[in-house]
Amino acid sequence: MCHPMAFHAEMMGDIMHLHQALKQPDAPQFIQAVIHKINGHIKNDHWRLIRREDVPKGHKVTPSDWAMRRKRNLVTNEIKSHKARLNLHGGKQVYGVNYYDTYAPVVTWFAIRLMIILAIVNKRVLRQIDFVMAYTQAPIETDLYMEIPNGIETTTGNTRDYVLQLLANIYGQKQAGRVWNQFLVQKLESIGFTQSTIDECVFYRDDIIFIVYVDDGIFLGQSDDQFTVIIKELTEIGLEVEDQGHPADYVGVNIKRLSDGSYAFSQKTLIDTIIADVGLTRNDYTKPVPAKCTQRLHAFLDSPPFNQDWSYRSVVGKLNFLAQTSRPNILYATHMVAKYASSPRKEHGKAILYIVWYLIKNHNLGLHFKPDSSKGFYCYADVDFSGEWNRDFAETDPSTAKSRSGWFILYANCPVIWCSKLQSPVALS
Repeated sequence: MCHPMAFHAEMMGDIMHLHQALKQPDAPQFIQAVIHKINGHIKNDHWRLIRREDVPKGHKVTPSDWAMRRKRNLVTNEIKSHKARLNLHGGKQVYGVNYYDTYAPVVTWFAIRLMIILAIVNKRVLRQIDFVMAYTQAPIETDLYMEIPNGIETTTGNTRDYVLQLLANIYGQKQAGRVWNQFLVQKLESIGFTQSTIDECVFYRDDIIFIVYVDDGIFLGQSDDQFTVIIKELTEIGLEVEDQGHPADYVGVNIKRLSDGSYAFSQKTLIDTIIADVGLTRNDYTKPVPAKCTQRLHAFLDSPPFNQDWSYRSVVGKLNFLAQTSRPNILYATHMVAKYASSPRKEHGKAILYIVWYLIKNHNLGLHFKPDSSKGFYCYADVDFSGEWNRDFAETDPSTAKSRSGWFILYANCPVIWCSKLQSPVALS
């Protein structure tokens, strides 16, 4: 199954191109976001305006594109702000010419959850930060030239006669994430942080832990004064940082500190989006469990293809992200429908609706972290023996012969990681 973040798809119809944003009722706010972003690029010297004829031979001018987004409160679903991001069209880049390696790590959800638990158990303080226009804080890796973005004109003549020579690591490049990550690691090491050998996005300095998911970071330490000093150090080495206070919304999950000191993870907005995607409402029929206990899904090759007016893969992606982050109780059911995403049938669509009916009933559920410091790591594991075996469909769906493994690991009686997956080989005993 793909990484859950890869499936964290468009929500509430809030992600769009510039021409789509200009047709929205809140178009003026999007226009202001574009102006703000352009001014930020110009202020920080992210490019140089040159004549098209001055582009060196052998270098192509790459198209640019705007990505627009409404950013919402993950609890109330209210619009918090309007965002505009200028991207280079990475699809036009050529391997070996203007990009090479592209891999960039992100912090695992295991590390995020474990950090929250450690904060509660050891009575430590958390602080969230955001690296402003993160990618562009790193220098450009290769020579790149970009078309002037739509909606922008020059004061020096015909806009079509000019292009932008990039000086900073603009979003949209295939290698942009890797370049930013390497730049950030160098900066953190320069002020005394050590990178974890287990998780490349976890860093240590004395009794302080820092985790980062692209441009969103969380510190764990003994006091807020420590964070104030570190944020000042980050600013002094040239990083632009926004102090966001105690963690609230992190990578699509609402993090709430309760009155008794415990924490709750929830994704109500994502659940609402899934419900709306399949054409249901919170007033619809509900189910007490996420899957039928009496039915085992298989390929159903003799059944009609899935033909509902909603995107099977998009809904599966959102369910997968939800299952991997705050709702482990739907993981098995989600994995089963994800297996058939390449060729879904009518029965697979009904199985998705079954999951959604269950989510309607348990809309407000999430993870609750209330550690028991007397307990360490505990692992619960189980496996079936060809539990999905179906003799009638074995020839058309051989995966029914495979056994399924599942495990659930807790620290201090709080969940940190879980899994439900088919084994690769076929077990014979």
